[in-house]
Amino acid sequence: MTGHLRRVAEELGTVNTVKSCRFQSEAEILGLPFREYPHWHALLRGRHIGVHRQDGRICNWVARTLKADGNYKQKCLGPALNLNKPHIGFDVAIERAFEWFETGQIKSLSTAARPKGRVTELAVCPIGQVYTVGHALRDYLIWTKMARSAGGHYNNLTLMNYHLVASFSSIPIEDFNGHDLQRLAVQVLETPPKRGFEEPLPRVSIDDLHTDEVRRRKRTFNSLVTILRMAFQYAWENGHLQNERSWKCLHRISVNHSPRTIFLTREECVRLLEACAPSLRDLVLAGLYTGCRVGELGNLRVGDVADKGFGIIVRAFKNSPSRFVFLPAEGMAFFLRCIEGKGPADHVFHSSKGKPWRRQHTLHFRTAVAVAQLPKEFVFHGLRHTYASDLIRNGASLDTAAKQLGHANTLTVMKTYGHFAEQVREQQVADCFSPLSAENQSLVANASAQLNALHQLSSATNWRDYGLVENNTTLPKTVVARPHSLVLKVFSRPNGRH
Repeated sequence: MTGHLRRVAEELGTVNTVKSCRFQSEAEILGLPFREYPHWHALLRGRHIGVHRQDGRICNWVARTLKADGNYKQKCLGPALNLNKPHIGFDVAIERAFEWFETGQIKSLSTAARPKGRVTELAVCPIGQVYTVGHALRDYLIWTKMARSAGGHYNNLTLMNYHLVASFSSIPIEDFNGHDLQRLAVQVLETPPKRGFEEPLPRVSIDDLHTDEVRRRKRTFNSLVTILRMAFQYAWENGHLQNERSWKCLHRISVNHSPRTIFLTREECVRLLEACAPSLRDLVLAGLYTGCRVGELGNLRVGDVADKGFGIIVRAFKNSPSRFVFLPAEGMAFFLRCIEGKGPADHVFHSSKGKPWRRQHTLHFRTAVAVAQLPKEFVFHGLRHTYASDLIRNGASLDTAAKQLGHANTLTVMKTYGHFAEQVREQQVADCFSPLSAENQSLVANASAQLNALHQLSSATNWRDYGLVENNTTLPKTVVARPHSLVLKVFSRPNGRH
């Protein structure tokens, strides 16, 4: 790395990310496979250097920057490999990339440049003798880092930084009460979620929210209440709270569950698979054959396939214990084909870069969804819903679906897919009931039109509709939680508006 380039990298905090690039030399570039889209390397969040090696003639350095609208803007920096003509090296390409990133027009279009990497610390350093909410959150994070999965700990940390640190971390923990909880409820309702590299969006009035947005934000609020309750109980156990009021005022609020409605038919599955690159296609097929989460498939090893029977062993993931997932015959054949020539400890699925799948599937999957002309809201986790919905609609019991998905009981499956089970129940009653009255049997032919109309009315829930299940309230029919009265007022609005 040249002296000038090192100064630029040190100023932006990218020394390590620049040094870790896997295509710096001509030999490394020659080792990159040909493909239609560039090989990318992240320098900063939303800033990438790449090599576009499309065929034996075209091989250029490229850079891209993430725009505020979530799309990328790309620029060719010069030839990366040309044995007969002049070309530029890695250092020059990096300098040109940073110069382009700092161009006035490009900088104004782009999101703020930040060092690459996940947030690892609470965004506040609580000080002083008075034990505050910030102190409690910090101490609780030390515990969760040891006690929870890396993903669970990270989710807690991001929720704390986004919703709690700025507004609540300085409150003495002894003074926290129901009015603070009410303020948190209003804040969560009015604050749009932050996705990826997006800058935080402005707050939105509660009256302008759709019912489903309220439902999602209520779940966020409940997650924050759980975090605060655990942190406050931890503080109580460690002697930082003299009374129980602060954590006993923290109650979750019940959520009227909305059934899953976005899943694919078999014809749409075929369209999606045709839109995927080979490595992503295998990952998508695995999701459709097993209903596994992408993290579970990314962790799958060759030794987990067909080890205990006709299926795969899914190792413990998140809060779920290990389980055995049975496979249909074509699914078993697919997995056996995927492990050919690999050792027992090898990962079953790899990205086009030869790395185990982690989170790098997101952009590729979103692109495939667009090419297949599927709803843009459909994400990889929708394959899990597609799998479960297909099982239940074809007569599988809720218990079978729960065990295949790794749920502890059928409650979650009933809430999520119970509307399909009702259709199966209707068909099973029609198929399994023994004839009872010849007189009434003879009425069937005469009343066939009326009976068909009733059948259509019975199935009017339109399970194939991509839209939302109609429900003008987020309040459940039965209150199973004990929300604070002040919070209940925040979430309740007349005429179904929120």
